[in-house]
Amino acid sequence: MLQNDYFSESELACRCCGKNHFKDETLKRLIRVRERFGKPMVINSGYRCPAHNKRLNATMTHATGQAVDISVAVGRAHELMKVALEEGFSGIGVKQKGPIKKRFIHLDDLDSIPGERARPTVWSY
Repeated sequence: MLQNDYFSESELACRCCGKNHFKDETLKRLIRVRERFGKPMVINSGYRCPAHNKRLNATMTHATGQAVDISVAVGRAHELMKVALEEGFSGIGVKQKGPIKKRFIHLDDLDSIPGERARPTVWSY
């Protein structure tokens, strides 16, 4: 994994097995977002191995190593989305309902996934 001052290998790794296949190009983009955002970014989910992803019944974005969920809410969420779009993230998922601690923004830089949404796109959870 690319060395950096913001994100550890463990926080970007799969929560079930510890494998980390997070892509360097996506991490470089995430680092640029972090530098421009100017505030710590708490990673809820980075890479997910296919088995963990299947247990969550989720799309394959995280299993590609090109997606991350960041704990953020209210005005900071808007600011994060703006910077992420400017830095080339093509998929933005918005979960901003419910308790503040459960709100997040999903970011990915995928061109496409067969059978999934066209890119670029924004969706809500």
